[in-house]
Amino acid sequence: MRGRLAALTLVAALAGGLLLLTGFLVAPPKGREVEVPLTVQRFAFSPARISVEAGDRVTFRIRSLDITHGFSVEGRGIDATVLPGREVRVTVPAEHPGKIRYRCSVICGPLHPFMVGEIVVQPNRWPLWGGGLALVVGFLASTGVTRSAARRDLLSWRPLHWLLTRRPFQFALIAPNLLAFTLIVLAGLVGTTTGAMNFSTIFVWLTWWGLLVLLLIPLGGRVWCAMCPIPGPGEWLARGAIVDRARRTLGLGWAWPKQLQNLWPAFGGLLVLVLFGLIVTTRPLVTALLLLGLALVALVTHLVFERRVFCRYLCPVGGLLGVYSMAAPLELRARDLEVCRQCRGKACFRGGEGYPCPTFQFPGGGMARNTYCLLCTECLKACPYDNLAVSLRPFGADLLVGRGRRADEAWIALLLLGTALAHSVIKLGPWGWIKSWANFDGTVEFLLYAALFFGVVLVALPALSLLTAWLSRAVAGSARVGLGRLFVDYAYALIPLSLAAWMAFTLAVVLPNLSYIPRVLSDPLGWGWDLFGTREVAWAWVPLGVLPWAQLALLLVGLWGSVRTARPIVTEALGEGRAARRGLVPLTGLLVVIAWAFLALYLG
Repeated sequence: MRGRLAALTLVAALAGGLLLLTGFLVAPPKGREVEVPLTVQRFAFSPARISVEAGDRVTFRIRSLDITHGFSVEGRGIDATVLPGREVRVTVPAEHPGKIRYRCSVICGPLHPFMVGEIVVQPNRWPLWGGGLALVVGFLASTGVTRSAARRDLLSWRPLHWLLTRRPFQFALIAPNLLAFTLIVLAGLVGTTTGAMNFSTIFVWLTWWGLLVLLLIPLGGRVWCAMCPIPGPGEWLARGAIVDRARRTLGLGWAWPKQLQNLWPAFGGLLVLVLFGLIVTTRPLVTALLLLGLALVALVTHLVFERRVFCRYLCPVGGLLGVYSMAAPLELRARDLEVCRQCRGKACFRGGEGYPCPTFQFPGGGMARNTYCLLCTECLKACPYDNLAVSLRPFGADLLVGRGRRADEAWIALLLLGTALAHSVIKLGPWGWIKSWANFDGTVEFLLYAALFFGVVLVALPALSLLTAWLSRAVAGSARVGLGRLFVDYAYALIPLSLAAWMAFTLAVVLPNLSYIPRVLSDPLGWGWDLFGTREVAWAWVPLGVLPWAQLALLLVGLWGSVRTARPIVTEALGEGRAARRGLVPLTGLLVVIAWAFLALYLG
């Protein structure tokens, strides 16, 4: 049965792929010659979006209303400079249905990386076909294909075991990042105010964020926390040591208030961070002040409170990483819980040869999820029985652990999904007015933007999720199941799709802007240096024509993962058999609608 389902899944995927290709491999008809007057000014094109037929040739007559801009078409090798007072004519063939993005290619201010326009080539079947394929994938994922529970202990490879149990290992990870952190802060404080020309913004929001979302989170969960430089100085001061195990600590070691022993502080910090996301990611000074602020909070909390309460309860990035780490294939767990039960010292939690767990986790007590494990490897150094394993396991295994699901984690999951959608509209969409509102160009406009943002992220999406839980309970005939419990449980099913959406968004931000990395390496402060001869680099490193296909693939994989996760969650909450099958329908429908919304935004 399992093999038959796998074969059906493969056939459906191939059929969907062929369906998509039909609109792109056929020869386009001979179309019209279309002329479009296009004005450009910081930070928008007008018109920002035009619609033509497949086979048309679009000639833009471009004029700048303020300063020098560029006009570059993604994946087409078309790039022109637009000087004030002069008209530039650029012709773009619209061969196939879909969406063609054009953007400014001359650095013109803080919002330059997000200055885009769109040509929608009709008949645009991307959303229709993508949505249809999503339905097929979602249906097959809900038919009961189960995950393998196999784990592979990476520490069985002795060189890796030796490395992770060495005390200098974590310092060796943190030290180079601390140096980079220092350079980033300095660049933000004294360098140019133009984000696209400053080492600070490019290496935080392009390089680091790209690596974090596209590689470290999907494969390693919270592995970044093991090398993050922000808590390092405070932790070293509180411990009175950098590498060696000190017997006396300098910190006060107060207990963190019980009322705040949750992720609500991190939720609040994350909410503020994403609200001001456009300002933070485009202003080097704001980026530097944000990092300094986080470092100061980490320093104070380390000196006053016990262990890493900053990482456990306060860090907004830690809250994001904790929720998404449940989908990652890397885990740290006890090998044999019976050995842990017989251990009197509980060194992994209390400390021994190593420090106690900085986030109060107890692997020997049946720690079942990645959410709060920093992968700092202190427990590996402390355990006298070598009873801990770092293992590879199936993606999303923690999402199926019913014990310990929490409202704070569920709300962070909803916040991240809503923010992925909101930032896709703001940063990747062609609508200049919402970029202006989010850029704090005016107090009233920003307040309107904040109301819109909060309305979508904190009201509309949670309300839709709550309605889905109510419908699921109603059609399953399980009125006794608490609605609040279903709301929390169902939020965990959103995590794979949410992570995939962030990956698709990040690809669309990172790939067109990769050439800024060698530029700022040669001129990190924007002062006109050319240290490595790469200050004028302007090429794209990847063919941007593959970007829509990559976004489609990511969203479909995320949808597949979410629906596969939803089935056991619904079964656990509503019971086996017909009730579970009926209850799964509204949740699957919600997931498909969300996936379709992202597809329409990126490709439609």
